[in-house]
Amino acid sequence: MSKRIENFDIMSDPDNPQTVKFEDIQAALVRIRPYVPVTPVIPSHQSKTFTMNIIYKMESVLPSGSHKERGVANALLQIPRDFKKAGLVIASLGNHAYSMAYHAARMNIPITALFPDFIPIQKLQKIHALGTKVLVRGTNIADTHKIARAMAKEKGLFFINGRDHPHILAGLGTIGLEILEQVPTVDAVLVPVGTGGLIGSVGTVIKRIKPNCLVYGVQSELMPVFAKALELGEPITIPDVNTIADCLQVTRAGVNAFHNAKSVIDKMLLVKEDWVARAILALVEQERFVVEGAGACPLAAIIGHLVPELKTKTVVCLVTGGNIDSSFLARCLDRGLAAEGRLIKFRMRIVCEGRNLEHSLELKRALDRAYAGLTLFDTEPFNDKSMCPCYVVKI
Repeated sequence: MSKRIENFDIMSDPDNPQTVKFEDIQAALVRIRPYVPVTPVIPSHQSKTFTMNIIYKMESVLPSGSHKERGVANALLQIPRDFKKAGLVIASLGNHAYSMAYHAARMNIPITALFPDFIPIQKLQKIHALGTKVLVRGTNIADTHKIARAMAKEKGLFFINGRDHPHILAGLGTIGLEILEQVPTVDAVLVPVGTGGLIGSVGTVIKRIKPNCLVYGVQSELMPVFAKALELGEPITIPDVNTIADCLQVTRAGVNAFHNAKSVIDKMLLVKEDWVARAILALVEQERFVVEGAGACPLAAIIGHLVPELKTKTVVCLVTGGNIDSSFLARCLDRGLAAEGRLIKFRMRIVCEGRNLEHSLELKRALDRAYAGLTLFDTEPFNDKSMCPCYVVKI
């Protein structure tokens, strides 16, 4: 029996996981259509490179920059009327909260969003700007969820588990309906996986309408939480490790997510961090897309040659989001360039012998003029800390 802790989430009960039916997803699509537009599918410029017909499903173009809008809109439209005035409390790694803030503002529903302490400030500011109350609580998303549930009970707010609530999952599944409508010849769909809610719902649709279409999940090898759960046959908790695919940085698979996903996944793929960085770089350079680590994971699996069986096939890569911190993006691009051997950083140490002090000072001044602020001298009297005022640079 599951432990009935004080802030137990009845909508995510290990003893009674809830099945998201195909009909639930169909109804969700009708419900959210006034709020969430159809997202485009775009052929890749790299199809010839990888000998497969790669097509991107661009969830990153939604107003909040994430696929999370689908689940959020479906859930908000079904919350009890009494709570629409009191408001909601949620826990998030960023995208769920931003999507929730965006649509809750449109529906005039107050939101309190809790985040673990490693979330970039830029994300918090964007969410706060939409009128959401932002609080940093906990060191990982599991702890933040517990705190959010306790707050909901204490203050009479409505709690929605953005990664496991059945209404959220049904909304996410609408991506599958759109893919099959837009790319009827699809042979495989590659889906980023965190707790498993997205792939469970999308897979439910794919396997219902086109059973022969392959459904592959992709996770960072540093956080293989869902892959491990499938191996053991039940959700488990793993240590929290930082990953470029930060939106997939979860320590445990969802109860409902695992229940719905375990029978619709054909294969789980674990990608290296360097592959994710290279995928982000490729999407910027080749496609002109700015994509977060999670959204780049499907392409990372292709770059890492994990799917040779998909050669000549039509493959849809689900680009789940584009909310990447600008400074983090710069580091990812540098890492991608380095992984491809296109960026080299090094330091040179040169030892020179001068004829005399004046000759050595002449060399120092020439270097200072040519490389202002970039040269460091180790020996006295040329290093800045010990240089006598009489040796100042003479331009």
